[in-house]
Amino acid sequence: MVFRTWNGKTFISVAPRKPKKQSPLQKENRSRFRNATAFAKSMMKNPEKKAEYTEIAKKLKLPNAYTAAITEYMRKPEIKEVDTSHYSGKADEEIKILIRKKGFEIQQVEVIIVDKNGEIIEEGKAVKGFVSDWMYKTRTEIKLKEAVQFKVIVRDKAGNFIEKRV
Repeated sequence: MVFRTWNGKTFISVAPRKPKKQSPLQKENRSRFRNATAFAKSMMKNPEKKAEYTEIAKKLKLPNAYTAAITEYMRKPEIKEVDTSHYSGKADEEIKILIRKKGFEIQQVEVIIVDKNGEIIEEGKAVKGFVSDWMYKTRTEIKLKEAVQFKVIVRDKAGNFIEKRV
């Protein structure tokens, strides 16, 4: 039997059992959740972070700061769009990146421009714009006759990162 307290009430339930066979996806999800709980526990030890997650929990209507921290870790950011339509290969042109992570902030957005051989032409950090927009201003002038690829790497406060190539 397991005793659990939820919203001030104590509940008794059957102790969970580990399944005998796990698919690779199940193993990955269990590992990810184990990491999420470790992240949440470390955030709860820091009074400033705990207060921050308490506010997030209220905003997202979650039961507590611990759950908010686990939610942040488990919820991956999404790169919705990389807008290169205003880019012609000149310096000081903007690349607009639209990123979503419901209820949580993005820590950093990095843009890497590579040539057809995979050599880095330039790289740098994008700057936060309105709500979920990020802007990267190019610094190097290149000939657009050559194929270029934009690699966008997004990191959140929980250490998650995703990347997209355009």
